[in-house]
Amino acid sequence: MRWLWWFVLAPQTFLLAGFWRDAGLPPLDVAVLFCVFLALFADRAALPWLLLGAALGRALVDEASLPVQILVLGVPVAVLLPLRSLFFGQRWLWQAVAAAACAVAVPRLAGLCGRLFDQPSASAQLDGMAVLWAALLLPPLLVVLRRLPPFRAFEERT
Repeated sequence: MRWLWWFVLAPQTFLLAGFWRDAGLPPLDVAVLFCVFLALFADRAALPWLLLGAALGRALVDEASLPVQILVLGVPVAVLLPLRSLFFGQRWLWQAVAAAACAVAVPRLAGLCGRLFDQPSASAQLDGMAVLWAALLLPPLLVVLRRLPPFRAFEERT
């Protein structure tokens, strides 16, 4: 049942972020949210399928294909995953640093993969305000989302 929740609700968060932006609220990059959640909190055994669900959602709102989206989301997760054991103590500080790093990496990777595979991405533009908002908004948002389905079902228990 948790997989059904994940593949139904997780891709919809990308559409919800579009409504968020259309309402005039600060820009929130859901790809960065998924990267930070997958890298720091998700169950490692379920990580490939969780990444697939997030990439499906990103493919809904971006012109690039699903394999490109898997690369764009998977590379930051793969880089941050070994650092999971080092991020202790001030969790919000580490989450903000990881969110800012992902907010820089995701558009850069989208542009790189778009050029390599000839599939331009609409989200390949790096925005400094998006990096700032990611660092400020994502740690408190992750606290809330980690308590709600489908995120709660896939959080790694330590």
